[in-house]
Amino acid sequence: MALEAKEVEEQYLLRVKDPAMAEQLRAALRAAPGNPAAAAGAQLRFSDSDRQGVFAFGGREWPVTVLNLPSVVESYKTLDDTNLVKTTDIGQVLVVGGDPADPQQAQEAAAGEARDGVTPPMRNARERIFRRPIDVSPQVVQKVEMDLLTILAGGAPEGLKFVDTEEEWVVDPASGQGAWLPVKR
Repeated sequence: MALEAKEVEEQYLLRVKDPAMAEQLRAALRAAPGNPAAAAGAQLRFSDSDRQGVFAFGGREWPVTVLNLPSVVESYKTLDDTNLVKTTDIGQVLVVGGDPADPQQAQEAAAGEARDGVTPPMRNARERIFRRPIDVSPQVVQKVEMDLLTILAGGAPEGLKFVDTEEEWVVDPASGQGAWLPVKR
């Protein structure tokens, strides 16, 4: 029994900066398989880098950059227009075209991360939502760790002493007022 090659579904998130090319690409994707518009195939090539490449479509080529998204995007599909089935998680976007002189695009390409997500609510998500890393020196972390280990071993941190005082709640019979007082033995 020979193994049969199965069709593998691949999903890409493609952000096209050129509106004219985006419309041509959209028309080719929606065209029927026998239509000449569908025959204009798209090709994605990466030479020596896994972040920079070339997107060829309709006889032209545009630069493409792979950027990480600030959060994972879930992708769904439907077969009956009623039920949705999750197909994959997408964590990167292919950005096609654009102006290399634009400072925001240059900053994103250098960082390797898209500043904005896929939808408008995810604009500047990393700065607005996600917690910034805490800036604590390694010496402070080491001292706190040693102090915790000392406390767990039954001792007191350096420069401190523990005073264990046993108290009990005592109510004054004359006034009816209560207070915590040290136990006398």
